[in-house]
Amino acid sequence: MGNPTVELSRKQIINALVQCSPKEIKGIMGELFRQKSFVPPTLEEITWEAGKTVRQGRIKPRTVQEAIKWARSKK
Repeated sequence: MGNPTVELSRKQIINALVQCSPKEIKGIMGELFRQKSFVPPTLEEITWEAGKTVRQGRIKPRTVQEAIKWARSKK
């Protein structure tokens, strides 16, 4: 016998999450990752999307360089 599924609207989910502390939300997100319910984007997807945004001129190249420098410092 499977577990029953409850369908919630996006608004209902947000209203439920508003009642949680940041620590509880972190736990919920961690559980989603462990269950593979949410798969983070791959490096290729991130790189492609970032390149598209830069090519369209939404972000200046200097800003991109600063972001890369910041990200590398966080390793």
